Amino acid sequence: MAGNLEAIMVGLMAIFKKYAGKDGEGQSLSKSELTELALKEFPTLSKTENKDNILQGVFGQMDMDGDNEVTFKEFVLFVGCVTMALGDHLG
Repeated sequence: MAGNLEAIMVGLMAIFKKYAGKDGEGQSLSKSELTELALKEFPTLSKTENKDNILQGVFGQMDMDGDNEVTFKEFVLFVGCVTMALGDHLG
């Protein structure tokens, strides 16, 4: 039986794989794939009036090498940074 943290990691991998490759390349997320992931996995975001601006900024931050795709490594690094920011916010 997997521990909680292991289950979370497996879940992150599954979410990435679920959306990556819909545009052809299964090793990375295109902008449209990342948008779909964000809107479906973060329902509060989909109700936000300025979601398009938020998503544009998020994609720019996640695409660290500027190749217009988000690799799994970039995805995990970004999730880690957001998790740290959330921890700081929640105290």
